[in-house]
Amino acid sequence: MAEQQVNRPRNPEDDWKIWTVCHPGIWLMPILFVVLLIALAVHNTVLNSPAYNFLAG
Repeated sequence: MAEQQVNRPRNPEDDWKIWTVCHPGIWLMPILFVVLLIALAVHNTVLNSPAYNFLAG
């Protein structure tokens, strides 16, 4: 029995096919929300440290 050959992708012509599997409408906003939370946590930590807080004097 002959094995079936799978066609290799022709990049960049086939790059659009990844978005049929990884739909940005599902994962983009949750990832951006998590990135925002991480950025706020880092800023909060840095600004609460007296060594880095130039606003506190």
